[in-house]
Amino acid sequence: MEDIYKNPGPLQFQGPGADLKPISLCVEDRDYMGRIKQLQEYLEKVKNIVKPGCSQDVLKAALSSMAHVTELLTIMSSPSYSGQATI
Repeated sequence: MEDIYKNPGPLQFQGPGADLKPISLCVEDRDYMGRIKQLQEYLEKVKNIVKPGCSQDVLKAALSSMAHVTELLTIMSSPSYSGQATI
């Protein structure tokens, strides 16, 4: 079995390696941006479903869901949120 550990060496503040990101951060960025794209796709689907002419039930479900999501995200994005909020 081949050893996949790679010593990154000392931190580089200047020179050719100063602006390079570790692979773990690159993967996290890609994953984060992928999840942002996925969220945008969901929002686009909701916009396509909930239009004038949709049923009252669809509208009620969308309003209720969006109200709860908005409330949750507002709580989570507040400076006092510590990951233990009670809803």
